[in-house]
Amino acid sequence: MICSLFLSAQNKTGNILFDIHEKSFSADSRILDLVVVIDNNRNESFKGKLKISTPTGFRSILGQEIFVDLQKNEKRFVSLKFFVGNNADAGDAQINLILTNEFDQKIGKKTAIHQVQESSILQMTAENPQIFRDNNLDSLKIRIKVSNKGNRTQQTTLVFKIPDYSDSNHFIEQHGTLRPQQDSTFTFSFLPSKELLKQSNFTINVTGFKDPDKELFGNTRISVQSISHTQKFQDEQQKGFASTTRNSITASYRRVGNDLDMYQILGNGGFNVASGYIFINGNMFMMNSQTDPIVNNTYISYRREKSEFTLGNISRLLEMSLFGRGIEYSFLNAAKDKKIEVGFIEQSFSLFERNSFLQNGYGFYVKGILNPYNFSHNLSSIYIFKNDPYEKAKHHLLGTEFTHNFNNLWQTSSKLYGGISIYDQNGATKPSLAFESQYSGIIKKLNFNGNIFYSSDYYPGNRRGSLQIQQNANLMVFKKHYAFANVFYSNYSPKYYFYQTQLSSDNIKMEAGLNFAKTGSFGHSFAYQYQFEKSNSYNNFLPQLQKNDLSIQAHRIVESTNWMSVNKKHSAILALDLGFAQYPNEEDQEFQGKINFNYNYKRINFTSQYQIGSYYLSEYAFSQLIDKNEKYKKLNTSVYYSSNAFKEKLSITSGLSYTDDNIYGKSPSAFCNLKWQTRLYDFFVNSSLYNYSSANMRNNIFTIEAGVTLNLQKATLSTKKKSDIYAFAFYDKNNNNIFDTDEETASNYLININNIAFKTDSEGKILYKNVPFGKYPLKQSIQGGWYYDDQMLDISQYKLEIAIPLHQNGTVAGHINYEFDHKTAVDFNPRANGITLNVFRDDILIETVSTDDNGEFISFLPIGNYTIVLNANSLPQNTYCETERTHFSVKAGELYTLPKFVIKVKEKKIHSKKFGN
Repeated sequence: MICSLFLSAQNKTGNILFDIHEKSFSADSRILDLVVVIDNNRNESFKGKLKISTPTGFRSILGQEIFVDLQKNEKRFVSLKFFVGNNADAGDAQINLILTNEFDQKIGKKTAIHQVQESSILQMTAENPQIFRDNNLDSLKIRIKVSNKGNRTQQTTLVFKIPDYSDSNHFIEQHGTLRPQQDSTFTFSFLPSKELLKQSNFTINVTGFKDPDKELFGNTRISVQSISHTQKFQDEQQKGFASTTRNSITASYRRVGNDLDMYQILGNGGFNVASGYIFINGNMFMMNSQTDPIVNNTYISYRREKSEFTLGNISRLLEMSLFGRGIEYSFLNAAKDKKIEVGFIEQSFSLFERNSFLQNGYGFYVKGILNPYNFSHNLSSIYIFKNDPYEKAKHHLLGTEFTHNFNNLWQTSSKLYGGISIYDQNGATKPSLAFESQYSGIIKKLNFNGNIFYSSDYYPGNRRGSLQIQQNANLMVFKKHYAFANVFYSNYSPKYYFYQTQLSSDNIKMEAGLNFAKTGSFGHSFAYQYQFEKSNSYNNFLPQLQKNDLSIQAHRIVESTNWMSVNKKHSAILALDLGFAQYPNEEDQEFQGKINFNYNYKRINFTSQYQIGSYYLSEYAFSQLIDKNEKYKKLNTSVYYSSNAFKEKLSITSGLSYTDDNIYGKSPSAFCNLKWQTRLYDFFVNSSLYNYSSANMRNNIFTIEAGVTLNLQKATLSTKKKSDIYAFAFYDKNNNNIFDTDEETASNYLININNIAFKTDSEGKILYKNVPFGKYPLKQSIQGGWYYDDQMLDISQYKLEIAIPLHQNGTVAGHINYEFDHKTAVDFNPRANGITLNVFRDDILIETVSTDDNGEFISFLPIGNYTIVLNANSLPQNTYCETERTHFSVKAGELYTLPKFVIKVKEKKIHSKKFGN
């Protein structure tokens, strides 16, 4: 920025000429240099004063008054210098110059205007970035210092984020006003919750914002540590099989209609053991119409290192899925690039049933995986066997799956399965085959993705007798306008020996259109759709056509418009489908259409759909069964609302819905769910009402459910082997690292292991529990002139006992002293406290110390040779220290006083300019 001096018109009084020359300065200049000319054109001498008036933040280096003594016809140039301080207000600053005679009468006045650039600098620091707590009954006090280093008043907001281990956080705001060059301390106190106090350490985040635009200016973290003598290992960064569980139990009662009562209890949780951890999941419910409870989704899992063992209800979504009670095991090698899984599952829904074992069939599987955690390149092979008593067959399935990414643009995955089914009824043996491939890629601006799946008619997998082909493509054709096309074909014709009717269906759907670039708050799309459906599944609904497959063929135009308000609180979507369809019993094509509307506002969602004409054979067949002469119509409208109240302790979710069509008739429904959350308990009530009205049938179903959830302590689970570390600290007075009979235990001494702080008990002992095997640092701590050596603890056993000998260290003390000449020294702000010095040992920074209000400092150090260096950046402005570095040695139990650090002040440099005729 260039600062210009705008001068008033030239004044001439009594043959005295008084003027200022215009000058310019760069934006980073803190010194303004002005030259004033005074010309005495009289035939006598002139004596007077040049008075200088400066605004806040400006200082005249030569003082506020300058004496002027001119001989007759003498012309003199006076050089003026002004220092612009950090506290100068932003904007136009006026420097007034007044020339008076010896009788203090004004001869002339000049005004210089300097444009001060606006500076908005806010800094925040935590007074105590690490807080140690040894009394859980005391409140926790957080002190944040905010400094306004700029030149204008700032409105600020500090947000304190307090972690809550019930999966949420609490936010507290404090507001303040800071004048330029002002420091302010924000203090926040709170009593941590019981769940928070159970943590050995936690972090409080503080974020600073400038008001009113909430511009972020700073962020700091405060680490809070408990210093009890017993701590549990806690690590939120566990990987592999390790996980975090909330540990909860829920009990509920449900009433459905007038005659069905159900009682349910479910829960899950885990706990660590010496090697690995155990996780339990349970679900049991009992209805009044049953004699035995149903127990499903119930299992116990033991996970250790790279292996996992599970017993109970097993659900495996394999190519031939297996569900029921069973056992499974998995193992991952040390390199984590090979994994094997095996399992046996007996097909029973409930964990405890009266029927004979294996009566409902059984199955087992073996699966091997290469690179299980590499999602761009992996390979697996699997064998599955299933004994199916319903189909009276034994199925064998062998397959392989692989994924391969050629580059960032092209990815593919494929499956190949072969099977053999042996049927008991006629001794038939049926081979089968299935293949699937998926891909995605980009050619220039054309995006492709698609998949193909084929399975033979007797294939025993989840998708029997199917052929599916899907292809999608989109291309940017104009600026942010996309053309898209989709093709889908499906043929479903599975075969079974125990079914009399063989099902067959074909589906084709093609679509092509444009997604237009967003215009303001609106977005649009337009497409053409072709749909064809053919099936023999609904022949019995139309006896006159039961020998022929039914089919529907339709051509439609699809349009969609979406909108979002500028403040993003409102959004809406309107979609239209219009076209004609050829139905099985109609000679001419008939109109069909659908309109969908969706609107969202904050926590409210409204959806409505109206349809005329059957889009699918199922709609057509069922509507013909009800009334052959009435065209299918459907209206569906719903509104949902969700909200929180009482500081988010109460959650409310509710909704209304209404459906009216040819098949189900008029069916209104409503629901309302309430949940009250506390730290330990969650109470909930769910209710719903459904009304069914079709032809001569009427039915109302009201459901009410109430329950409570007990939230136990959240646990971080680890699959590793774990150790308990017992440590004992004592004062090793003779430095032999052995606890002798004449030596004392170190009670109330702080010890730091793995960044966790401990305070020894009255016997000098601490206990660190459930520590996974590995290496952990024992970091040095110096207290009261005693210290212990840093070391790395290598944990490889279930119980480890260590001794921590404390050695007496030496003490080093020093102080600073100012030396300067009051006459020649420039202005400075002498300060004794806050001068920092860095202590090095073998060129490694050991610690940083600061002077107190008396300019003194003290440090406790282990025996050895050190170097202490004064930090020049911590000195007041315009000061320096000629000798910043000092070497010294520390001896046990001795005090070493350093030579004083002499701080000197820079001297003034006065330049004078004299000009004469």
